[in-house]
Amino acid sequence: MAVALTGLLLAGAAGVTAWRTIATRSPASAEAPTLESGPELLSGLPDRLLPPPTPTVLPTDRAVGRGALLYQIRDPNSFTAASGELPQLPTYLVTATGDQFSVGPTTMGEVNQALSPDGQWLAQRRDRQWWIRDLTGTTDLAVPPGYEVRQWSSDGQTMLLGQSTRTSETFTTFTLPTGELHPLALPAMPPRRMLAFIDGREVATTEFALGPNHQPRSQLTITIQDIDGRNARSVSIPTTQQAGPGDIRDALVPLVRGGGDPPTVWALVAPQEDGPASQPQKASAALPMTLVGVDLRSGKPAGRIDLVTPQGDEGEEFIGLAGTAVLLQRWTADAVELVAANPATGQRRVLTSLPDYTKVILPGD
Repeated sequence: MAVALTGLLLAGAAGVTAWRTIATRSPASAEAPTLESGPELLSGLPDRLLPPPTPTVLPTDRAVGRGALLYQIRDPNSFTAASGELPQLPTYLVTATGDQFSVGPTTMGEVNQALSPDGQWLAQRRDRQWWIRDLTGTTDLAVPPGYEVRQWSSDGQTMLLGQSTRTSETFTTFTLPTGELHPLALPAMPPRRMLAFIDGREVATTEFALGPNHQPRSQLTITIQDIDGRNARSVSIPTTQQAGPGDIRDALVPLVRGGGDPPTVWALVAPQEDGPASQPQKASAALPMTLVGVDLRSGKPAGRIDLVTPQGDEGEEFIGLAGTAVLLQRWTADAVELVAANPATGQRRVLTSLPDYTKVILPGD
């Protein structure tokens, strides 16, 4: 588990972007709600989450209640190079009341399931087409062929669908519960751009492109547009070429996820290593990682959480948001845990423990 997660955290660490921060908290951070005021979807999780010995298939003729999370155990021993194919692994839905249901096998490494931020809707890719199921009822909506699910709206009422070519991607909204399609009046965007879909009304995007010789860019800009294509604005995060006290550097792509009130974007960052910029980084040394939140309304810092540096049998990984809470997967020599962190204070709270090699898919991902 530690080896796999460490590899994920270190991927792409050769390119970095710096952002100067201050040690004091912003006023917005101090006023952030406590963990107890966040969504209640995760409050009913058992102390230890284990697959049921005889899983019940998700029923189609009755409601099961809102979903809290999806998970899959990706045991590396389940893959054998001799077969030439990735294994099909069971995926489980856990409801807000702690019930578990099997939602079918998923090829290891693929993401074919997703929960809306409010836990009401389950998106599943079946027979090369996406379907959206109301977990509080029995409605099953078909997404027309040719569209890919790209992002949930942060209010859970709309999905952002994409249609891609080799050079660009266009977007359409899929309204729930009617299934109405509405093409967006936004220009075609480069594929693989990071996205956040805010309250079904705004699309926030950013690109991660390194400068010459993999040097930090002068700034990282998040563009925010109304879905009608008007009122475009941007939030620019200034950067510097040299790290100093209070500087942090983006070692991976920005994690653009809309959540909380006001909505924020979170970036996973790492400090610049000592030595010349051209000096190759040591793959064996894990860099300290920090999460930094950006208020999309004001552009001010929205919180900072220092992660436990992956080394040996311990570490932490950012996996998503739950309202204003930041969710981490933490592992030690004795346990793997799902943890909620308060962005204003960094205080952790354990939600449940997990089996080794568990991949968790949270509402809104």
